[in-house]
Amino acid sequence: MNYHFFVGNDNGNSEHDLMIDGRLIGQPNVNCRVDELPWREEQTPESFVKGLQDQLVVTIDSPAARPGMYYVGKFALESGEIVDNIQIGIDLKSDMELPIVNTLAQIAAVAVQKAYEEEKGIPELIHVEADMATALPVTQHTDDSAAKFERRFTNGVHHVTVHLGIQRVAVKITFPFVKVVPEATPVIFTLQKDAEGNWRQGELFDHFSESYGMENKFNGSYFKDKRILHVDIGDGSTEYPITEGNKFLRQFVHGSHHGAGYAIEAALPEFNRLIHLPDSPRQFFSDVIKNTKHKYHARALGTLRRPLESQVKQIVQQAKRQLTKARNEVDLICVYGGGSILMRSILYPYLKELCDEREIQLLYVPADYAVKMNAMGLDSFVRGKIYEALRSKAVQPA
Repeated sequence: MNYHFFVGNDNGNSEHDLMIDGRLIGQPNVNCRVDELPWREEQTPESFVKGLQDQLVVTIDSPAARPGMYYVGKFALESGEIVDNIQIGIDLKSDMELPIVNTLAQIAAVAVQKAYEEEKGIPELIHVEADMATALPVTQHTDDSAAKFERRFTNGVHHVTVHLGIQRVAVKITFPFVKVVPEATPVIFTLQKDAEGNWRQGELFDHFSESYGMENKFNGSYFKDKRILHVDIGDGSTEYPITEGNKFLRQFVHGSHHGAGYAIEAALPEFNRLIHLPDSPRQFFSDVIKNTKHKYHARALGTLRRPLESQVKQIVQQAKRQLTKARNEVDLICVYGGGSILMRSILYPYLKELCDEREIQLLYVPADYAVKMNAMGLDSFVRGKIYEALRSKAVQPA
């Protein structure tokens, strides 16, 4: 079986969000190498297909990663094994195996699901050709690091075995072309257009348009010529690029090592003490925070408040620094990313006051969209004319 996928791939420090073949997938960005399958008894392979992302076990043979068997995402996090994750403020994503392994695993899983939906059976072999746009933090993105990260995907064939219980499906993945862009910049595409290419409307803008008295037929065309300071708050970094229309203004590249992950790491020792655990990974704490019904939710929030305030103050200072550099010639500040959800109650008042005094608008993206903005933007980019032109130029014979 042969498939072609468009992939918008946001490899976050905490969350891995991808748009594959038009479908959004979100998983903890962790994995662990293991020596054997977790299943002993015979189970029908069909029983694995529907929820495959939550019980994803793959064997990887790739020129860009060590060969081996991996638990990926949620299954790794809940396995009790020691997980590999991105060490915030330390690891360079372009050098790591984790983004490679997890990306290959998720693409292969979607290929298996698509094949099963279409054929009502489990194939033995699937070939996938993937056009992909992905990103690096602006503090790590250079021409050299971007090219290096691109080559890790495009050099050679990646062999992925997806384990459906004890049955195996072989998936061969090739990337004819990959483009690596600075994180946050794809969001300009998300703000303007929806998946069908129409001007975006709806709940993403409800609070913003109401705040500035623009409720009547407001849509993404409003942003087509705006100069925007992005505040993309992740776990291990916050990016502050400035864009104008669809242009990334390289003279305003800036990122800082501040984010929700630093607050979580500061809170973890106290949280672990309160719940009588010697240790727990950052992603477990993140899951507890997201789940308001979790028995440890209140304790997690209590330990997080003070470290979050410290991170918020740093982020506000960095935003001010960018505004000063731009001489306040910014139309609006747009805030999103997983960290923005946790910080909203503390951060929003600070930024609203800052924007009001400098005659700038504030778009604080709602929680339902905050984590997905980069993946949605990368998906729009990989399907768009700019990517197509870059791809055509790159694959032309010499």
